[in-house]
Amino acid sequence: MQGLHLHNCLYDSGASHSLMLLAVMEKLGLYITRPYKYLYSFDSKIVQCLGMIKDMVVRMVQIPRKFVMMDVVINGVPPTYGMLLSIHWGTSVGGSIQFDLSFATIPIFGGETHRLYRDKKK
Repeated sequence: MQGLHLHNCLYDSGASHSLMLLAVMEKLGLYITRPYKYLYSFDSKIVQCLGMIKDMVVRMVQIPRKFVMMDVVINGVPPTYGMLLSIHWGTSVGGSIQFDLSFATIPIFGGETHRLYRDKKK
């Protein structure tokens, strides 16, 4: 499936899993491909997962040549962001984030890099 855009993603370098909300998954026309177990929240409470999208290919709109294959856990909490991106996602992309969080530097093939700047608050 091509041409789907997901906005408002949050990168959490301490998150063990990438997480997408059920409402976002349904809006994008995606579906769960396998069952998944429980996760634990920051306060050690059990969070029930609805399932997982296994091996989802994600491309960055600003860097079309850069893509990541990832597993995404689906949760049914009310939507407040598009997707929570995990430390595994960050490692797969292989970039770095500026200390003041103003931009990320993402490596592309052949030693080239690209900067992604934060969206301006509306």
